[in-house]
Amino acid sequence: MAYASFTTQLPDAQQPTLGNGVEDEVAVSTPDVLNNGDYRIQIRETGQSSWDSNAVGYDEQVISADDAPSGTIETIFTGREDGEEYEVRIRSETEHRTGAWTEPVSIVTQFPGAANPTIGSVAATSVQVDAQDNADNETGFRLERDEQLNGEWQDRRVVTERGPHAGEGAITITDDTASPGRTYRYRVEAYTEHTAATSNWTSSVSTPGLDDPHPESTQSVPPRGWHIELDHPETGRTRTLRLADTPTPKPRLNARPELDIPVPADNHWVESEAWEDATVRAYHHGVRVPIESVAKISPEPDHVTLTTRGGSRLQERANHDFSDVRVETAIETILTQDTDYTVEVDAAPATANQPWRTLDTVEDFDVVPRSGGPHEATGSGSIVPRQTAWILPPQAFSTSKLVGETTQNWTSSEAIELALNTSTAASIELPYRIPEGEVGVAVRLALDGVGFAQLHVDGGMFGATPTIAGNTDAGAATRTVSWAVAGETDNLGGLTAGSHTVSLSYVDGGYRDADGSGIIDCAVVYDKRYWNASDFSNTLDANNKLDGPPGLYAPIGVDFEVDPLRRATGGRLEAVVSSTSNGQGLGLSMNGDTWTTQAGTATLEADFESSTGSFLARATLSGVDASSPETDVETSVTTYRTRPQTLDALTVEYDAISSPGVSETVDATVADAISSLCDRGNLIWELQYAESEGLKVVVTRPGQRPTHDLNEDLVDWSVEKDVEASPTAAVVHGRNYTVEGEEFTADINNVELLHDPIVVGSTTVTDSEGVEYERGTDYVVNHVLGEIKMPDLGSALTQGETYQISYERQTVGEYYAVGDAGRPAIRDLPQVISESQAEQAALYIVDESEGPVISASASLAGSRIGYQLTRALDLDGLPDVGSLRIESVTGEGGQVQLELGLGRTVADVVGELQGTLTDTARQT
Repeated sequence: MAYASFTTQLPDAQQPTLGNGVEDEVAVSTPDVLNNGDYRIQIRETGQSSWDSNAVGYDEQVISADDAPSGTIETIFTGREDGEEYEVRIRSETEHRTGAWTEPVSIVTQFPGAANPTIGSVAATSVQVDAQDNADNETGFRLERDEQLNGEWQDRRVVTERGPHAGEGAITITDDTASPGRTYRYRVEAYTEHTAATSNWTSSVSTPGLDDPHPESTQSVPPRGWHIELDHPETGRTRTLRLADTPTPKPRLNARPELDIPVPADNHWVESEAWEDATVRAYHHGVRVPIESVAKISPEPDHVTLTTRGGSRLQERANHDFSDVRVETAIETILTQDTDYTVEVDAAPATANQPWRTLDTVEDFDVVPRSGGPHEATGSGSIVPRQTAWILPPQAFSTSKLVGETTQNWTSSEAIELALNTSTAASIELPYRIPEGEVGVAVRLALDGVGFAQLHVDGGMFGATPTIAGNTDAGAATRTVSWAVAGETDNLGGLTAGSHTVSLSYVDGGYRDADGSGIIDCAVVYDKRYWNASDFSNTLDANNKLDGPPGLYAPIGVDFEVDPLRRATGGRLEAVVSSTSNGQGLGLSMNGDTWTTQAGTATLEADFESSTGSFLARATLSGVDASSPETDVETSVTTYRTRPQTLDALTVEYDAISSPGVSETVDATVADAISSLCDRGNLIWELQYAESEGLKVVVTRPGQRPTHDLNEDLVDWSVEKDVEASPTAAVVHGRNYTVEGEEFTADINNVELLHDPIVVGSTTVTDSEGVEYERGTDYVVNHVLGEIKMPDLGSALTQGETYQISYERQTVGEYYAVGDAGRPAIRDLPQVISESQAEQAALYIVDESEGPVISASASLAGSRIGYQLTRALDLDGLPDVGSLRIESVTGEGGQVQLELGLGRTVADVVGELQGTLTDTARQT
């Protein structure tokens, strides 16, 4: 009988319906279409790239279907973030079939935001608002303000912002832009990238007037209009100015602010010198502006214009020497030491874990190491320590003199036995030079008779005689070996790299009754910088081998110099190593003097004491025990640390701040000095006046401070949006550098050199005798790929022979945001001195110039902008393009003209990099 089997159709799940009625939860319901099987329901934060545990906010539930469709399937995902957007998908499935996933459906979770705002402390120019934060996932808070004008609430604006609050609880936001004698109300808006929630309004609050605003003011200051006073420099008499017209404020960025004051015509202003050094106090709507003194007097037939300025102390001389300090530090030093103004310098924006590079190739490890102990790069692209001890087993000296005794403490029960007045020798090969005073030799021996053991290395000796052990007592003869160490002072002058001979003798030393023999178990030549003979072991393990030092590989620190594109405040290392035992470790240092180290680890993080333009990363590598003997040393003497650890890759990251270093002598006026430094650091400064602080200098970056929502009368405006200003790729050409004496083996086929690309016409090829060969005839170079070959067998080069090539290597870095395509910005940055810097610069150019560039101009009829230009603006009446930074400001005829910007051009970013990477010898 024949049987047939088949699988029935499986209905696909229907689109789900989502709900967010309960905080921290997403409710899911879907029509029930199954009578068998399950529904698999998945959730994640919207925009994640995968549907698994790697996705942020991921969770999954499997719900069994009823025997028959029953209406709806419902479930709840808990533990969600407030105000976050999630997406959900569903599919049906059985053990035999799976249905199609539904299209993801999104919902934003309930966002409780902030509530119950109340008024805290109130001053003439500031109001504190307290509120309850009920959310746990906000991006930040905005403080909105209404002003009561003519009995109505008007001029609604965001006056300040603050960052997120950890968890839930009380928060405080202060409006420091309030004016005296005004009536306000406030509310708090909490927001995320997906939603926002606004609280109720506070009760109204009135700021106190300035009837006695400042001790130096001789009269009450009205809450509206202009009030200007001059103090006579000799008599101290105060004069309140009668105005002929409305003063014109001229706030300035990176310059001293001005105020043009028109007063009635009077020749006395020009003819008399009495008021030239007068102290000026100016108030607008009850708030003092940063003006101090009269700068110019300009009489006209119907009035006189007094041009007044603030910041007289900014004309003082600044004379300082700086060495590798952040530009913000230099500016703050000048302002605090050369003026008596309050100083407010915003910290440079920081970026954590900024990639520097991953070292994982022969080229990386060949070029980058700065210093450290003896090490080498392998052909597979790893770093290994070099041997720092060379153990000579008995077979290395002589097999004919080899004897065996199982009752003695000889390694592998074998040793060399030297008859009286005989000797033996063995050779070692050193890969590097051991300097004078650092050569150590120890021999594991015994004197079985009256005689002396002598040691020579290349015929030289340690101390005054070659003797390292002696016995004149026949009763003390022994065949039990122990370490004998050569004297501290060697007469060798160190040992060069290459072959050396170690000779051992057993002699009578002039004693007539000398007899017996000398027993040589093994010997070791070692670098005393890495080994201490007092640690050498004399005990054997179960395999009759030494159970401790000496080995062949000791811990060796290999230092790498990190040249980040921006100044670093900390570093992070992640290593791929074969072992983390036996003294392996990592280290970080900003100057090579003080290190943060950790042994037995593949990762390390450290904060530096201050920012630095470069720092050091250290990988310490040691040896590991051989698991199965292969060499004579491992077979006969020891397996202790006879194999090197390997460093296969080292990833270096750093915490970056966008702040150039300053190493120079400054000799200029304070204003000129800080303006020049601000230009280099892409900073702005402004002189302001604060009621509690007096005159203060604020230094920040354009757009760094919270946005100021300004409701002004726009007389005129224009906006331009450049959508082609954002590149998707960048190529940076840095400074060329010279590669000298790189060895290569001549071949008719292309031989890859260590570096590319190569500057055309820069190559020189020589042999070991210094004979120079002709470019084009004897060799040809592919400058782009960095390859060299013989053009044919008629070349003067001999195939298979080794030659040296010197050349100029181009420093080039590239970054493509999408594959290898895009509109590249190609720029020369001669301040870039390494390939890693060039690659970082290319990435930085693409990242920082991302998005369209907005340019705008605006003429304002009002004067609310005042003398606080360091905050970005959101001007009512302009197209909603975002918060615009102020780039320049001028004042004329009672109006204020602003040049505004949003986004950064490639030229802007390159200019910042040039300032960051350049150190000027002297500023004048």
